[in-house]
Amino acid sequence: MVLESQLINSPMDFRSKLTLPYRVNFGLELELDKVDSSEVRNLVSRNIGGDFSVKNDKSLTTGMNAEINTPVLRNSKATWELLKKMGELLKKINASYDRCSFQVNFDGSLLPSVEDRVRFLKLYAMYEDIVYRFSKGEDSSYRDSLEEYASPIILTLKGVLSINNDAVVDMFSNQKRYGICFKTKNCDLIEFRTPNMTDNVCLWQNYVTFFYYLLMASSSGKINMREVDEYISNYSRIYILENYEKEKEEKALQLSKKLFCNSTDRINFMHQYLGK
Repeated sequence: MVLESQLINSPMDFRSKLTLPYRVNFGLELELDKVDSSEVRNLVSRNIGGDFSVKNDKSLTTGMNAEINTPVLRNSKATWELLKKMGELLKKINASYDRCSFQVNFDGSLLPSVEDRVRFLKLYAMYEDIVYRFSKGEDSSYRDSLEEYASPIILTLKGVLSINNDAVVDMFSNQKRYGICFKTKNCDLIEFRTPNMTDNVCLWQNYVTFFYYLLMASSSGKINMREVDEYISNYSRIYILENYEKEKEEKALQLSKKLFCNSTDRINFMHQYLGK
């Protein structure tokens, strides 16, 4: 396959800018375990700047930990140089990521209506197996607390679709159980919570790119929603995460062609999905 040879010969490189429009607002949440949050706060303040906040992570119930929140970011050379510096700092901190997640937040205005959000949730559910394997980062398995803080949505979504659209959106709003949620308290955000944390800035770039274009695809007209509805209606697996660990190259490639116009975006997505 031509794509595989491109992957082998084209390792992922840091990009000064992504293909996202500059106007798109996003933010990152970085979880760290087995660290002193005060020390992390001081290091971030000295090396990155005061716009990045550091606090204790409530989802990590034992031991010392920290959560780094970026300010609102835009796709620019300055943004990515700063995030590259953050990744380099995290490598020096040498935190544990065994129980941690990497999170990407987008402005809720990307999905302005209830109907937009339901359509997106359906698309996410159909390709959730691809999303999860892609989101493992460098790890060969999922973190232990995944089912508590980033659980798959497909069976829950299937169970509430027969009620009404408002009930569907409410089910995935202002909670920490699922890998995707809508935050509407204080601000309107769309939050992606990945299975595993990473300090690799190239993977951060892949996450931001992939999640943005997944959001855009749900209203682009490129997706056959009848096919999506049938997939969800017929889904009945119980051991979901075991299924999600399996490599499904053709399905991932199909999704990449629907999402990305840029060949670099497609190659980087498949590179990370296949773990090559």
